[in-house]
Amino acid sequence: MDTPSDAPEQPAFSPPVAQVAFSPAPPRAPMSAGAKWAIGLTIGFVILTLLSCVGLVVVAATGGPAIGSSGDSIALIHIGGVIAGSGTTYQGVASPEYVLDQLDQALADDSVRAILLRIDSPGGTVAASQEISLAVRRAAEEKPVVASIGDIGASGAYMVASQCSEIVASPGSSVGSIGVIMEIPNVAGLLDKLGVEFTVLTEGEHKDVGTPYRSVTATESAMLQGQMEIAYEQFISDVATGRGMSEAEVRELATGWVWLGSEAIELGLVDTLGNYDDAVDAAAELGGIEGEPYIVTYDHEYSLENLIWDTFGLTARSMSLDADALRRIGLPR
Repeated sequence: MDTPSDAPEQPAFSPPVAQVAFSPAPPRAPMSAGAKWAIGLTIGFVILTLLSCVGLVVVAATGGPAIGSSGDSIALIHIGGVIAGSGTTYQGVASPEYVLDQLDQALADDSVRAILLRIDSPGGTVAASQEISLAVRRAAEEKPVVASIGDIGASGAYMVASQCSEIVASPGSSVGSIGVIMEIPNVAGLLDKLGVEFTVLTEGEHKDVGTPYRSVTATESAMLQGQMEIAYEQFISDVATGRGMSEAEVRELATGWVWLGSEAIELGLVDTLGNYDDAVDAAAELGGIEGEPYIVTYDHEYSLENLIWDTFGLTARSMSLDADALRRIGLPR
């Protein structure tokens, strides 16, 4: 008798497997050459931007070394654009903070025998121009300072130049404009047409003088004119001191008129007619430098926030146009 263990082993049941057919995916269209170039250029632009930011951040963090310093040197400092109490060279502004930092580095550099100010500025606010002028006057007491005027060295920029040991300008340079101007914007009429009304609350009768939201009263106008006269007399005094002229002589020229360099030299406002190279030679001579002088420049410490914003062509948030910025437009200059 067969035992259950001797029974043949039955095969396990396997259900039929369904055969599924997959249709092949359609071939992907090849990327056009134009698209490849666009992607490559975009990636390259991003990489270059990041590398530029990294380089600028390093300069901002370290302050950077002097460029070209070796032996007897001339420190070159550019004063270009509007002179104002705030702003950066990247925004076309020459601020006292920037210029004073440059002068301090030049005075502390033992290799520097003279300082050359390359000026191309229409001037700026009274206070900022006075700050720079005083610093230049003090620097000239330690080392010779020569001003090289390019297209224009007028108003506050001429106030700065007048404190130099020597002024060199081209025959066609715009020089002078000794005077003071104040412009107060008034947008009240426009706001009325737009139906916009400002409620201004003050403590102090004259707290809102110069606001662009109303006209200036006759009393306020007289008070502002009085302050401008004080600034005007200060301007005349500074130029007279720097140029070794009497205040009466300067006052005759202080009409606000801009003179050509060829006229300015006849009036005693300029010492020499020439170009940048001539100004370098003058600085070398005053500094006692023999042979070809070395030209050194200095980097300026720059806040990281302004650095990033200006790198992308934007204005820093701290420089946004608001009521305070509008009031700054009305400052005497």
